[in-house]
Amino acid sequence: FAGLCEIALPHISYYLQTRFPQFDPHMHHMVAADALLAYQKRPSQYNPEKISLFAYLRMAARRDFLNAIDKKRRLEQRLTDIDDPAVQTTLSEDPVDDLSEAWLQQYTDLTTAEFLDAFICNLSEDDRQIFALILNGERATEPYAALMGLTDLSVDRQRQEVKRAKDRLMTRLRRFAQTQSKP
Repeated sequence: FAGLCEIALPHISYYLQTRFPQFDPHMHHMVAADALLAYQKRPSQYNPEKISLFAYLRMAARRDFLNAIDKKRRLEQRLTDIDDPAVQTTLSEDPVDDLSEAWLQQYTDLTTAEFLDAFICNLSEDDRQIFALILNGERATEPYAALMGLTDLSVDRQRQEVKRAKDRLMTRLRRFAQTQSKP
């Protein structure tokens, strides 16, 4: 299976990038990896008499990617993105209040303080500091890059790494919120 992954993962990722170029390359890679893992779990679903293995994996990855897009679209329609610049202009001076009003109530009955305490205790010290910058409404790359020790990288690379870190934390926040679902 490792040999198959070594060959198929770049192939499937490239296939998804050519079909869905407007999406994040990380998403292409993750869906390709998930398609390979799904094949490993249930290899009996593949019938070599009907289609080649690579064609089957591309088809499965394409289907999974479309499902991921649909899921993301449904989630975005339902949620308020507190990191969106358009939303930021409507927020009060206290970002914690806005977290509860604009976003948190969609998931849980916990107070903002209870939710943040529970979420933050699961973070590393570096992630806590990055999350504090996000909560404080910091939009500039420089404070994040300094905190992450990226100041020796190019500005573009700093932006890329900071965006990746912020996106990762926001994804963790959303996933954590979903685990705190209303009864």
